[in-house]
Amino acid sequence: MEYFTAQTQHINLTEIAIPGRILDIGGGGEGLIARRFGSQVVSIDKRKDELEESPDHGLKIIMDATDLKFLDATFDNATCFYSLMYMTNDEIDTVLTEAYRVLKPGGALWIWDAIIPYPPAAKVFLAPLEVLVHGETLTPTYGVGGKEEQSVANIQQKCLNAGFIHVETKKSKQGFFMKLQHTK
Repeated sequence: MEYFTAQTQHINLTEIAIPGRILDIGGGGEGLIARRFGSQVVSIDKRKDELEESPDHGLKIIMDATDLKFLDATFDNATCFYSLMYMTNDEIDTVLTEAYRVLKPGGALWIWDAIIPYPPAAKVFLAPLEVLVHGETLTPTYGVGGKEEQSVANIQQKCLNAGFIHVETKKSKQGFFMKLQHTK
């Protein structure tokens, strides 16, 4: 099988302060947002095995992000930590609309994800990370096959279409961080 391995992305979650209740979309697996923010976090993932694999921090719920079962304006913040790369473009549109709905007015959406070229250079795209959380460096590698192109501009436009306003973007060669805000 052909693999394309991106440059290792270095992320320091210790430097990030996110106040209030956080919805972590796709928060199974390593559960990095929950590791960093603990009981503030409600991690959702549609895969039970991914949630079972994640450490016991915060609350874990099996749920599809395209159909959130939360009331409107429930969360202060939402995060997508290398989870959009696993979604189709249509799913991303729906997830962002749902995230906007469950965020309180003025709430923030925090996204960390990969820049995936098109056409793909290989059948599987791998995104290795070095993530600093509470003085510990974790080194997950996220991989996806058959993914459509994913760019900063594309994700930013999808966020704007869902109602968010842009606050900040930091881009590296093959990864990005984006912060957006609920407009009301």
